[in-house]
Amino acid sequence: MPFVEANMAKERRKLQELIDGSPEAKKAVEEFDKEYEFRRKLVLAREEAGLTQKQLQEISGLDQRAISQMEADEKISPRVRTLKKYLNAIGYALDIFLQ
Repeated sequence: MPFVEANMAKERRKLQELIDGSPEAKKAVEEFDKEYEFRRKLVLAREEAGLTQKQLQEISGLDQRAISQMEADEKISPRVRTLKKYLNAIGYALDIFLQ
């Protein structure tokens, strides 16, 4: 599939040029990347604790659907209380620093 791969690379370059040419687009991509990285770290931390979402539900008292959404759905922002329950159940603490 060399043609498809070459075409995808070309399209990626075009997209990057569009992003680089627009401060608003660049900021949106940066925010998306931060959000994605945060959610990826939640999943990795849960997996490193050796827990499935179902097991985390039992330990934390959170609904499995809420856990799934917190880990995957960028449209949903968890409450601090929910995030604290999630993190405490996998052995982490939530500290908030105001600057």
